Amino acid sequence: MPTTPLIGADRPALARGRDPRVETLRGLACVLLVAYHVRGGTPADGLQLAADDPWSRAVSAFDHLRMPLFTFLSGVVYAHRPVREGLGRFVRGKARRLLVPMLVVGTAFALFREALFAAGAANSGAGTPWYLWHVVPVAHFWFLEAVFWIFVLVGVLDVAGRLARPAVVAALVVAAVAADVLVPFGVDPLGLRSALFLLPFFLTGLAAQRFAFTSAPRAVRAGVVAAALALSAWVLLGLLGVVAPVPSRRDPVGAALSISACLALLLVPWRVRPLVALGAFSFTIYTTHVFGTSAARVLLERLGVESVPLHLLLGVLAGLAVGVLVELTARRWALTRTLVLGQRRRPGPGGGTAAGRVPDGTRPADRPAPPGDGAGDGVSAGRPSPPRRR
Repeated sequence: MPTTPLIGADRPALARGRDPRVETLRGLACVLLVAYHVRGGTPADGLQLAADDPWSRAVSAFDHLRMPLFTFLSGVVYAHRPVREGLGRFVRGKARRLLVPMLVVGTAFALFREALFAAGAANSGAGTPWYLWHVVPVAHFWFLEAVFWIFVLVGVLDVAGRLARPAVVAALVVAAVAADVLVPFGVDPLGLRSALFLLPFFLTGLAAQRFAFTSAPRAVRAGVVAAALALSAWVLLGLLGVVAPVPSRRDPVGAALSISACLALLLVPWRVRPLVALGAFSFTIYTTHVFGTSAARVLLERLGVESVPLHLLLGVLAGLAVGVLVELTARRWALTRTLVLGQRRRPGPGGGTAAGRVPDGTRPADRPAPPGDGAGDGVSAGRPSPPRRR
């Protein structure tokens, strides 16, 4: 069954197996994520900024976009080449692409964090017993576990033909949002609870691509943009204390903002070259940027630098640079390609470039693949795949 090509992707971009719109948004998501971890998830982490600090508020303004956008793009890319048969091979590919780097790089980060804690770092986040690492997700690696479960679920539904109608997918999005609001967020074993949080955004991305949202009636597209702008204003007023703050999780208004903002951004014909370049390395930036941000913060503190803007700028640059360098280095050897990048030991045509991947591990359509971001091995980021013979 042929898949729908990404609306708005030009022919040269499709020929390279990449779409500048998706790559730009992926690069943007990387910058927002790294900035968040430079600041720190709480006032006790990172730069230890007060919640009402202007720079902290600037980072918080994107709380409803960062992880939803990563997940939304995973759904968009998955819809290019969804699993239709061979579910077991698809799941194995996802496990290699997501869970292997999670175990290898995530464990390395957990050890790094424990070393910081032993050295007296008060904001290292250490404390989980080693035998529970990844049973209780380690730091930002929760995303890889959560997206893996989403791919398993979506793969099962797709093979069963349950995601072929817009009304069904829309109903699942609403149900997932309602479940996220109603189900308490506790320990999050194996990232399963986080998967529920991310599921609506993945399904929205899948639907946007599969049902050609960018070609929807103008009134529909205008309504989505208007909703995104109105809800963004509401959230910003909440940050300023004018109205009650809007949580980024377990809140229907927050979920509505995330969904409408992702859809609105997909309508923009982005082509920002620096972000396109970063998007090609998004998976490794996601997994390894914390090593760069932590090192930059420690170095600047020892140099006596107190400027928050300088910390943010250099921390973001360091986090992005580490991700790019790790990817370029890990590609050189078969073992590190698998353990660090989650790729096959033998790269496909094109030499194992990073083009066309999302944070959960997709790859270009011109690379032969059994299924696997998520999809680690069979999701196109650019040109549509040929019809499959049954």
